[in-house]
Amino acid sequence: MKRLPIADFRLPIPRVRSPSASLRRAGVVSIANPQSAIPNSPAFSLVEVTLAIGIVSFALIAVLGLLPVGLKSVKNANEQAGAANVLNAIAESVRSATSTNSTLFTNVFSGQTIQYSVGGPSATNGWSDLKLDGSQETASDQKRISAVVNIFPPANLTTNGRAVISVAWPSQANPVWNATTQTWSKAEGSITTGIQFLPKP
Repeated sequence: MKRLPIADFRLPIPRVRSPSASLRRAGVVSIANPQSAIPNSPAFSLVEVTLAIGIVSFALIAVLGLLPVGLKSVKNANEQAGAANVLNAIAESVRSATSTNSTLFTNVFSGQTIQYSVGGPSATNGWSDLKLDGSQETASDQKRISAVVNIFPPANLTTNGRAVISVAWPSQANPVWNATTQTWSKAEGSITTGIQFLPKP
């Protein structure tokens, strides 16, 4: 009986392929370490975040600092627009004054009688309690406009008279009208104009 060499009895050992090799052949990439597949996403450092907050805070402080100036400008614009309306209303009242005897002319504006006599002396009317629409206000904190009108009557019914009308704000500051210089004191703003009028018989 012929003996076979021991080496001839070695059984073939199947080659075990790794799962990753099979997956690679199938077109699937195996990831051994999931963290290595996440790209390095950029992030802000603490210094950058602090600087950004500082810049935004500086900008907000600058904007907040402008708010009082803006609010004051808006208030001043509203009072100026109201003053112009009051001035026009007083001018219309002077022009609309009528008479029953062709001598004494009268009209009423915001609770006060505006009157003048043809050929007579100058007349003055003043208001210190007007709202922006020209009506009277009793609450002291709601008074916005002060106004005055100086009327210089005409010599007769066929000639023009003239009037100087001026308004000032705010009324809470109690502006004072100087008839000689025709200016206001203690006022943040004022408007003054002159008009001519012809008496209405």
